[in-house]
Amino acid sequence: MRRWASSSASMLMPGDAGVSERVMGETLPALAGSAVGGNAQNSHRGTRICSPAGGGYAEVMTTAQVRERLASGKTALGTFILEFATPGIGAICARAGADWVLYDLEHTGWSLDAIRPALAVSRREDIASFVRVAGHSQHLVSTALDAGAEGIMMPYVDSAAQAAEIVQWMQFPPAGRRGSAFGIAHDLYSPGAPADKQAAANESVMFLPQIETPAAVAAAEEIGAVEGVDVLFIGPLDLSTNLGKPGDFTNPEFLSALDTVAAAAEATGTAAGIFSTSVQLSAAALERGYSVISLAGDIFTYQAALAAGLTAIRERD
Repeated sequence: MRRWASSSASMLMPGDAGVSERVMGETLPALAGSAVGGNAQNSHRGTRICSPAGGGYAEVMTTAQVRERLASGKTALGTFILEFATPGIGAICARAGADWVLYDLEHTGWSLDAIRPALAVSRREDIASFVRVAGHSQHLVSTALDAGAEGIMMPYVDSAAQAAEIVQWMQFPPAGRRGSAFGIAHDLYSPGAPADKQAAANESVMFLPQIETPAAVAAAEEIGAVEGVDVLFIGPLDLSTNLGKPGDFTNPEFLSALDTVAAAAEATGTAAGIFSTSVQLSAAALERGYSVISLAGDIFTYQAALAAGLTAIRERD
């Protein structure tokens, strides 16, 4: 499993070119009124990386592009899908310049069937497709991976032991105990040698355990040291709630937790990530070297852009 070092000196920061357009929520109205498809925002996109195996593909590794960005000290930016699980939503996110998209099964009530069409489309795009499962269960992880998820986000990972068990569910033997089935959705129905496909899948799949409690913050370095962990991902609302200050992202204890997780990521060669809905939280994360950042989610992005556009029209009325 590849690791990367934190490189905050080369990280995009507030005020740098591209940050305001791709991170800061206050610029959403400007994005809504511009042509975002097929322009310079996608200049970092690479070619899909595939591994040949017996005339087919071992695994389509769009996660390689996320890894390459992180390894070079760049941000990997994405968004959560919580409402609009339409087949083309991943392609829309890719055209907007997102590096990854996450389909959320924790807070939506969706079954896996609800996102399978979207996964089928986004897997064929230059965008990594992640799924947040609803709980700690092997069948939730294995079915999401078989449906085409290229990475798993797991809520409430509080210890290295939990992280290590989840990695086992995600990896084919001998690295783990994921069950094998090929020629299905996750390998794009392609032929190929099972051994090659297993090796490629083990290399490409990403694991993003969520740090959402004081216990998880305290164990962050141990969690990050688990082989197979890629991103220590803060769930800010749950973390602030469990710190006794729900939604207060300026609280010193919350900011101290951000510092602790950033240090843990740097010490273990993983990345630090966060779900962000505000300019202030994005800035706080970037200043601390966080490199995997979600620009809110589909609901919030659409609502903010629509409200701003309608307001602008009404002001001219």
